[in-house]
Amino acid sequence: MPIQESYREEAFSRLKRLCSLIEPHVEAFIQDSDPEDLEMGLRFELKMHDVEDLWKEAVEENNYMEVVYTEIMEHHDGAYLKATFRNSLENCYGERYVSIRSSGRVEISHALFMDLKGIRIRVEKKGKGNFELFAKAL
Repeated sequence: MPIQESYREEAFSRLKRLCSLIEPHVEAFIQDSDPEDLEMGLRFELKMHDVEDLWKEAVEENNYMEVVYTEIMEHHDGAYLKATFRNSLENCYGERYVSIRSSGRVEISHALFMDLKGIRIRVEKKGKGNFELFAKAL
């Protein structure tokens, strides 16, 4: 059954709002960074309480994502399935990573990626209002 277009558009709208709220925080940090450091990649943390609820809606609880990667892997403790789901716009996309182990253990993590003025930024939530970012020049 095809997904309703309005449901899809709402998911993209939330993602777009989230990226527009995070962008000023990232731009301020990048302006103060050495371009050579950005070539190697910089890791930093930001407190962004203003994006907490939208992060949850746009990334963690977003049910409109396309499957972009699947793999069945053998590991020392058995086989497991890895899958990556993505909701993407032009320069901003959210990803959900799911690992299902043969023991039944399920691991889920999330990340948001932004391309901003030749720099790729990966954003991960580390705690209430705390986000870890990794920025690297493309």
